[in-house]
Amino acid sequence: MTERRRALVAPCRPVLRFLASALAVIAIVATTQVSAQDCLLWRTAFASMPPGAVTIAIGEQKLQFPVKVADDDQRRAAGFQCATREEIEHTKILFDFGFEIMTAFHMQNVAAPLDIAFAKADGRIFSIQRMTPSPTALYQPMGAFRYALETHAGFFERAGIRAGDARLVIASGDRSSSLENGRVGDD
Repeated sequence: MTERRRALVAPCRPVLRFLASALAVIAIVATTQVSAQDCLLWRTAFASMPPGAVTIAIGEQKLQFPVKVADDDQRRAAGFQCATREEIEHTKILFDFGFEIMTAFHMQNVAAPLDIAFAKADGRIFSIQRMTPSPTALYQPMGAFRYALETHAGFFERAGIRAGDARLVIASGDRSSSLENGRVGDD
């Protein structure tokens, strides 16, 4: 391998390793049946998600609500797995990957349909999808994203939130965010 090629490939290795591990977690979870021990693991991760706040700006309108923040691999892998229908109805989860990535979400071990909004590092929501419980289906947008916001099915439609018209603004108290005080970070 030439020096120039090595110099181009080296910065990509951490990202490629992260993507490979994320896909491996998804593949493992999507191909196995849940056990009581697995559910305990997912429930513990769900319970440990720190609280945060998100504002969705639609033009001049702003909708603010609390979220749980899935800010590490275990919490992101857990999501709403083994959560009750009531928890899904009353909870929103903000997945923060730290930088833009391409990965997929699954609905194995999830008790009710969800909506998911995918947002770029600057907070722009570019895709909203409905996800239904399934042991095999994968959901992903057509492009890289930093944030994903999961909520009960119908939330985005009822709130008038549409892809391309809305932007996530992460509260300044959320330690995982680069959108401090509504400003775009240096991602």
